[in-house]
Amino acid sequence: MTPTPHVAWKSGLPTGKALAFLMAGLGMVLSALVYLILPAVGLSSLSESLNYQRLIMLCGAGVGAIVYWQYWRLIIPRPQLLVAFVILGWPVVALGNLHLLELGVNIHFTPLLMLILMLPMLRIIFPHIGLLWRQVPWLKYYAAFIGWLGLYFLFYNANATDPRLSGGESAMGEGAVSLVQLIAYLYCLLCVALSAVTVLKIKNFRGFFDSINQALLWVSALESLITISGFPFQLTSMMLDGFLRAIGIFSHPNPFAHHMGILMVYLLGLYCYYQGDRKHRMPTALLWSGLAINLIAFLLGLSKTAISAFALCALIIFLLNLAVPAIRRSFTQIAISLVTLLPLGLFIFEALSGKSFFGIMESRINETESMNWRSMVWQDLMAEIDLATIWLGHGFTSANQTVFNLTFNDAQNANPLMMVHNAYIALLYDLGIMGYLMFLAPLSLMLQSARGWISAVKPALRTEHTIIIALTVYFLFACGFDEMSYMFDAPQLYWTLVSILFCMALREKQECRP
Repeated sequence: MTPTPHVAWKSGLPTGKALAFLMAGLGMVLSALVYLILPAVGLSSLSESLNYQRLIMLCGAGVGAIVYWQYWRLIIPRPQLLVAFVILGWPVVALGNLHLLELGVNIHFTPLLMLILMLPMLRIIFPHIGLLWRQVPWLKYYAAFIGWLGLYFLFYNANATDPRLSGGESAMGEGAVSLVQLIAYLYCLLCVALSAVTVLKIKNFRGFFDSINQALLWVSALESLITISGFPFQLTSMMLDGFLRAIGIFSHPNPFAHHMGILMVYLLGLYCYYQGDRKHRMPTALLWSGLAINLIAFLLGLSKTAISAFALCALIIFLLNLAVPAIRRSFTQIAISLVTLLPLGLFIFEALSGKSFFGIMESRINETESMNWRSMVWQDLMAEIDLATIWLGHGFTSANQTVFNLTFNDAQNANPLMMVHNAYIALLYDLGIMGYLMFLAPLSLMLQSARGWISAVKPALRTEHTIIIALTVYFLFACGFDEMSYMFDAPQLYWTLVSILFCMALREKQECRP
């Protein structure tokens, strides 16, 4: 179906200053009512209410209202800024909040993000629900999954909490596993909708795509350089299972590895995308250097799952892109570049670690203690799934709670764990067979991309669909070994990138029609 006509974004909001000052005044009046007027009439003494903290809040309410209103006016007509934050800034902000929680400082990150991100997202998305429903075929499956998940959150919730995080004492605290999962899945849905709306409605969609890719190359290369520089000094690395593994700006090697895995698949796809007639849209030096620097950081993560998935996805990208004439013409050049790139990455890895990459990977493959433990936990969980629970599940986050109980007094584990490390088992255990609605979304996306690849009106348009298929393979592969379905930024990054690519293909297909 042909998308609706594309128009430039308009805010649809008042441009005068009157409403901003009205909000500021309302904030000050409400603060005065709570902190001055009500105490003065007997709820408590006036002298007790006039402390400096409350006076700061009194003034801050008005200032905060003005700041938020100006932010609202800035962001509503520019949804690409929210998309850029999800792709570029989310990992840094989420990591900062995690460290604060571990230090016992709770800034109430979830409600703040709801105010700063979710409300503007909903304001942007809501007028275009019909368009999204028609043009984003997998959205309906993810929306149905969120609806089912919401019912379980409200009525059939195990209320699992992570005691290692401050604020996790209650089911609605920052450490509540159920709340973390619900919000993470919800943001994935919003990322799909926001990214799709942005590409479908923005006027210069190619300019947006090129700009976000250049920004991603610069930011990811900088973060990778920080990772590479700090790796030998254990500033951006940690010992895990007897191996020194990179963590980058994350707190653990696994989220770093999957963030970098998704990123590497996407960047490799971009290397194929910016060939032929598209080559002038991306500086070759930036693309090649960004790919090289990120590859080195990715290898330092030493994740068997991530490296295996990336190798499979790289093969998919190159095989499917051979149907694009520009790729066939540049095949020799691309092959030489990659043959040069891989040894360079391995050489720098071995210079930093002082060890052979293949020797370490062989040791990692032979080291099966972690996988053996995961397999035993998965067997315990699967043994509790019977004919009744396979339909209705055990309750939201029951799998996390079960894993915690299994590892609480286990001498082999330094700390009890909350993670199942397998989304297929976790969703089936918690939500029953309906939990697999989540996996219908990427499968539907892969099917639509396969159809788009086959029926592309121009061979060059196959590249976007190829990248989508490869990213989806990575996502589904990693879901079998980690909390890839919701945890950390990798799922949000995946859903944002595939939504941008899919809608880019729709826009380009529309322009190719007579």
